[in-house]
Amino acid sequence: MPPFKDQLGPAAVHALADAQRAVDPAFPHARFITTALDGLEPLELKDRVRSIAAALRASLPADWPAALDRLVRAMPASTPFVHWPILQVVEEYGLDHPEASLDALRLLTPRFSAEFAVRPYIERHPELAWSRIEAWAADPDEHVRRLASEGSRPRLPWGRRLSACVADPSRGLALIERLVDDPSPYVRRSVANHLGDVAKDHPALAVEVARRWGPQRIELARHGLRTLLKAGDPEALALFGHATPQVRVQSQSVEPGTVQVGGSVELRARLVAEQACHVRVDVVWAWPGARKGWSSRTFRGSDRDLAAGEAWDFRLRLSMRPVTTRPLRPGEQRLHLRISGQDQPPVSFTLEP
Repeated sequence: MPPFKDQLGPAAVHALADAQRAVDPAFPHARFITTALDGLEPLELKDRVRSIAAALRASLPADWPAALDRLVRAMPASTPFVHWPILQVVEEYGLDHPEASLDALRLLTPRFSAEFAVRPYIERHPELAWSRIEAWAADPDEHVRRLASEGSRPRLPWGRRLSACVADPSRGLALIERLVDDPSPYVRRSVANHLGDVAKDHPALAVEVARRWGPQRIELARHGLRTLLKAGDPEALALFGHATPQVRVQSQSVEPGTVQVGGSVELRARLVAEQACHVRVDVVWAWPGARKGWSSRTFRGSDRDLAAGEAWDFRLRLSMRPVTTRPLRPGEQRLHLRISGQDQPPVSFTLEP
């Protein structure tokens, strides 16, 4: 799969230029293309967005309302990523005209989510931004309703952190309470992700919200509390019936004992229930840290009901392929089971270059 940044290359720049010229024949088509492509190739995705946005803003009227009108009317018929630089222009250059700019984000978000672009407005114009966001939660367009939830997440990945919402998530929680039963799965997943952000800083509050949602929304709550569940938070585990079980690890192993980067290993364990219970099993992989100690990541395993005396042959295969979010450092690697929040002794294997 080609990297996302490739979607913001020459074809995207030409599509933006053509769309602008279609609504304004005087648009400096050739100059914009030359400026936007200059130095673009070595840049990564977000730097490409910013670079193209800067070239686009320089090619639009100096008067912001006129520039904003052009941005809204000139929508290229292309892949969604092509619209990101348009939103970046509104994010960076529209803050002195917040009412018109926020209205534009509502119009633009069905083409490419304005979840990043709205965040500076929440910080700089909180009351105005929140009044718009709360209205968006009732919009007939699912993309706009999702923007209300996603744009106000305290810790949106790739987006700037909303420090005020991290400290006090109450306004965002009130918002997602209105959207928890939204007819769109797209919106409901954002609601769960918003709750997941809250759980990172206010775990007890997030569990209480999930408890209020009740059993009819259990899968939504499970997704929202997934980080707490993998970390073994006892309150979150108890909410889903994962009370501390009486389970004995009869045997465990990892195969093969030595593996090269690019291969895979399988953790195998035989678990025996000493009483009837519902068991959740996750796997923690620890590897040598960059300086000292260990770094780790928790992988979702599975869960099941066990009768007293019943055995469960648990298996989980882990890939040793490099990924950007997990550095691979050769040497001793450790895997351990986390059974309903209780960490078990590790087993080791060796990762070779």
